[in-house]
Amino acid sequence: MPDDGSGVLVKRSEDGFTLVEMLVAIVIIGIVSIPLGNAMIGYLRNTTAIGTRMVESHDAQISAAYWAQDVASIGVREGYDAAMKSFPLARSVNTGYPCSLPAGSSTLVVLGWDQTDSSGAVTPVRVAYATRTVGAETQLYRQQCTDSAPDAGAVLAHHLDPATPPVVTCAGSGGSSCVGAGDNVPARISLSLRIKDSSGSGQPYTVVLTGQRRQS
Repeated sequence: MPDDGSGVLVKRSEDGFTLVEMLVAIVIIGIVSIPLGNAMIGYLRNTTAIGTRMVESHDAQISAAYWAQDVASIGVREGYDAAMKSFPLARSVNTGYPCSLPAGSSTLVVLGWDQTDSSGAVTPVRVAYATRTVGAETQLYRQQCTDSAPDAGAVLAHHLDPATPPVVTCAGSGGSSCVGAGDNVPARISLSLRIKDSSGSGQPYTVVLTGQRRQS
């Protein structure tokens, strides 16, 4: 028997788990771990889905804010009309775009307006909305061209559904289309987007951006 250091012999117990007890413990651990594992997997899946929806919601909000602001600004002015004693509005949707878009871009619509500074100088502004393909991702891309100088551009939405291209529709006092004859400056313009679930677990959904013209 071992000595505890004080000269007193100590008898140690050799009791332990029996094979049956060990097997029972293993079975219990297995029974408990299965639902816990399923709960953890479900939690991770829900967390991924929530994160994906938050990103998609953020894209939709950013796109809607830019679109509403740009449509509200449209209004390209023609030369002075002596009879009307005013500068009438010219075509301000699907105008020419003097700047170059990045490679892989396909123009959806160009919105135009004139920017006047405090001295009365007029600067033409054109904004192009386009789809852009980067790798396997289709994006909604916006670029502003001010006096023939482009800005850095911005990706407004990711993971557009390439099977359902965006659609631009216009409505004006004469019921004009975006490309047809009629009202040069529509009163309202909408952009319909189909966005995929980037995680692959959900269904695509449609976002409709709508803007109301401010100038008259």
